[in-house]
Amino acid sequence: MAYRPRRIGEIAERMQVVGPHVTRQVRSLEHRGPVHRVSDPHDRRAGLIEPTREGAASANRCASSLVGWFSEAIAEWTDEERADLGRLEE
Repeated sequence: MAYRPRRIGEIAERMQVVGPHVTRQVRSLEHRGPVHRVSDPHDRRAGLIEPTREGAASANRCASSLVGWFSEAIAEWTDEERADLGRLEE
């Protein structure tokens, strides 16, 4: 999966949390290495958060693991039960 750089506000909105929470987490991630800041090519005043190669690989492994776990969890569900779940997500 390809990840594009995002602003702190966009990350916060997607995660449904407040910006300061994301800022603290991003600082921690920057310190450990899975993300770094890059300049916004459309607004030099703004910075974007981008995963490093290692960070993207780690995120992909995590997502793959979650999808695998969830697929196993619903493996025995009927088509109707899966459709019901799909409607609940809307």
